[in-house]
Amino acid sequence: MSRSKAMYGISRIDDPVYRTYAWRVSLRRQNRMIVKNFTDKRYGSKSRALAAAKAYRDEIVAKYPPTTRKQFCSTLRRHNNSGIPGVYRYAKPYTLADGKERKLWYWETTWPTQEGGSAKATFSVKQFGEERAKQMAIAAREAGVRKLKGVYWASERGVAA
Repeated sequence: MSRSKAMYGISRIDDPVYRTYAWRVSLRRQNRMIVKNFTDKRYGSKSRALAAAKAYRDEIVAKYPPTTRKQFCSTLRRHNNSGIPGVYRYAKPYTLADGKERKLWYWETTWPTQEGGSAKATFSVKQFGEERAKQMAIAAREAGVRKLKGVYWASERGVAA
């Protein structure tokens, strides 16, 4: 196991001003922070405190597994108006030769790629009709999200675990 995975969710606090020497477990699960300190004094040594911190971290990770990339992509965001994650309707404005403004309406969808980037697909309401364009956007997103593997790590986008 790499050092970064061995220390996942664990950090060190060495603060001589406040005489705090401890390992801290800090994890976010289901939109809630779980934080607990393991002091050297209470556990008798720095290494025993670290062992207790790792055991606690492993217990939390087993009880509340990390969010998968598919789960993260399926979360409906607060600003979503379509009711379908990653699918939205928008108008692309353009100006006619006589100066009048018009709008072309589209259903667009975006999703993350396995490599860490993003992909999108756009479907014209004028070309396909309102409902068909929306359904095509939903189907394109579902196909893209199905290809995702691994867990979601905000700091390591696209890395499969």
